[in-house]
Amino acid sequence: MGNTVFRLAGSVPVLFGLLTASSVFGQAHYRHRNHHAKSHSNVVFQTRSTPAAGQIQVDITPTHALNKFAPNLALGASVDALGIGGRTENFSSFNVAKMLTAGNGSVSYRLYTDLNVEDWHWNPTGTWSDTINKQGYFVGSATPGAAILDSYGYLATHRGDTFDQGDNLDYSRLDDGDTSTYWKSNPYLTTKYTGEPDTLHPQWILVDLGSRQDVNAIHIDWVNPYAVSYVVQYWTGDDALYDPTNGKWANFPNGAVSSGTGGTVTLKLSSSPVSAEFIRVLMQKSSGTFDTHGSVDPRNGFGYAVSEIGVGTVTSGGAFTDLVSHSADQNQTPIYVSSNDPWTTSKDQNQATEQVGLDFIYGNKLTRSLPMTIPVAMTYSTPDNAVAEVGYLSKKGYPIVGIELGEEPDGQFMSPEDYGALYVQWATAIHSAYPNYKLGGPVLSSSVVQTWSDALGNVDWMKRFAAYLISHNALSLLSFVSVEHYPFDATSTDWSLLSQEPGQLQDFFTSISNALIPKTTPVYITEYNFNSGGGEAPVDLTGALWQTIFVGEFLNRGGQGAFFYQYLPVQLNEDGSDWGILGMFTADQNDQAIGATAQYFSNLMMSQLWCLQGTSAHTVLPATSSIKDGSGNPLVYPYALARPGGDYSLMLVNVDSVAHPVQVKFTDSATHYFSGLGSRFWLTDSNYVWRPNGANGAATPAGPIQAIPVRNNKTTTYTLPPRSITVLTGKIQ
Repeated sequence: MGNTVFRLAGSVPVLFGLLTASSVFGQAHYRHRNHHAKSHSNVVFQTRSTPAAGQIQVDITPTHALNKFAPNLALGASVDALGIGGRTENFSSFNVAKMLTAGNGSVSYRLYTDLNVEDWHWNPTGTWSDTINKQGYFVGSATPGAAILDSYGYLATHRGDTFDQGDNLDYSRLDDGDTSTYWKSNPYLTTKYTGEPDTLHPQWILVDLGSRQDVNAIHIDWVNPYAVSYVVQYWTGDDALYDPTNGKWANFPNGAVSSGTGGTVTLKLSSSPVSAEFIRVLMQKSSGTFDTHGSVDPRNGFGYAVSEIGVGTVTSGGAFTDLVSHSADQNQTPIYVSSNDPWTTSKDQNQATEQVGLDFIYGNKLTRSLPMTIPVAMTYSTPDNAVAEVGYLSKKGYPIVGIELGEEPDGQFMSPEDYGALYVQWATAIHSAYPNYKLGGPVLSSSVVQTWSDALGNVDWMKRFAAYLISHNALSLLSFVSVEHYPFDATSTDWSLLSQEPGQLQDFFTSISNALIPKTTPVYITEYNFNSGGGEAPVDLTGALWQTIFVGEFLNRGGQGAFFYQYLPVQLNEDGSDWGILGMFTADQNDQAIGATAQYFSNLMMSQLWCLQGTSAHTVLPATSSIKDGSGNPLVYPYALARPGGDYSLMLVNVDSVAHPVQVKFTDSATHYFSGLGSRFWLTDSNYVWRPNGANGAATPAGPIQAIPVRNNKTTTYTLPPRSITVLTGKIQ
């Protein structure tokens, strides 16, 4: 899983807008996660004649309403990290003006540093625990001073991961070939801070040999604090990381150590070699001895530390053959760890990436002065740093929808119990000082996540996280559930995937219900798009139709807010053989907007045509369609709203390759129809076509959305063009 900064060229000017707009921008970060959705081949549809009129029925019975939401708070967009110095170009007044034309409301501020194994210095001004040497555990200043325009991540000095989800700037200290460097686990996952035995939060090192190899020995250079009790294991399945439910961790016959004394250890694990790719050292009891930073800070003595690790075979004479490549770069054998110590130095600043400052984003017109979703760093930070950030925001009086704790713990392969332990500490500390803020998570990178089985055989990440909170009487600390949603791996147009979205969302809401999270807990998707890497699919009409289905289904199920990724214009990127982006606008080499994508128009249709902009409540109504294929699968997806002022709107998504005429009725104790003068809007290949051309791809035409006045009555038939989004609005009789 890894984000990469892409600077992509796009040079074809385009006109776009509600009924028009113009130009655009963007250097951006793609969160290139490893999703393992099933692959699908493109579907070829046979040409068919226009069928008879189908029926769309909307239930307007007040007691049957599905949900209520405020468009400016529910239909948002997200901003992410930038390349160093990119703030001025990316947030130019020109670009911001273009973004605002899409009509999205609240902003979700994404935390890129967690993906980079970094501590976020949200305020560049602050205090190190070792003030003399400017190193240790950092706490930003809660006292407002000069406006914070930029903020930075600092790489974990005692890092154990070879790869990250982001810039891939760093490497593991566990196989860098340097015994003076070392990995250390997070002290906040020890009994001192969790209040639980360390056996409930075992820490681990995982070595991926790349393929199955014969293994019967491990070599570990322990440093302080070392493991007194640990066990060496191998994975029985194919992929321990990305297929965690098909296999199990098995102990090597001689892999258990109960009275370790540290130092250099070569342990013969079995009398005969075992064929394995993934090897894990599971640590359960620490020596509590202090690392190289001494005893002044007690955190230096909590957890586990290793300088180098090797896996291979040992002869009867003691000669060890190491299968691990030791290198001070990412050519080393990949290693993953359960956690990393958030200890850093002033020299560890990431020189490639920055986050825009909190004062800058709150002062930007892009926020429309609406409340934002704001993160606090957790995975690689401290509770004190989080409390200081919330204190700063409170003193500045900035409006907040909610505060997310950390970002994408599943991407760090963190166990739900470890995340839960940190969540309780952070939430308790924040609420002790600022009890009125709404805190939430777990900010998973996928809406449904499975992990290694626990002792009871439970592999559901969300269920185990909630169970941890429940067992600690801390479920009340979870004011909202938030995750990210990138459902597909496909980068090329594949219309067959659209019909899978409702089922994926249903699985997500079922997982929340199964986790025993109260139904009244708000649910947010704080970052979403068709896939996580870009390509042609998101900029093609596929991406627009998928987005409207996703948002409609999410609101139908009670969701409270969905934030499109990504707001900023982006230069075209090659993902495999497909060029495209995640975003509403393509950008030139100066990061200025030059063209609208299909998802610009789908955002616009939802936020300004289907909905009325503002914070007034819209009511989500049940709607059904009779238009299905031969197997009973929907071909037209209907999403209905009762809007402020007494009118209704209906968004109809036709995923079929032929047009469908429809008639619409509204029912309660009687039957009603659109009446009088109304409006019809549509997005189809008559007004948007993406033209692939490598780095110069663009849409021609690119809008405007077609708007047609309609004289409604009970016999009116509305034709839905092939593969289109249609919005109908009006009063009913």
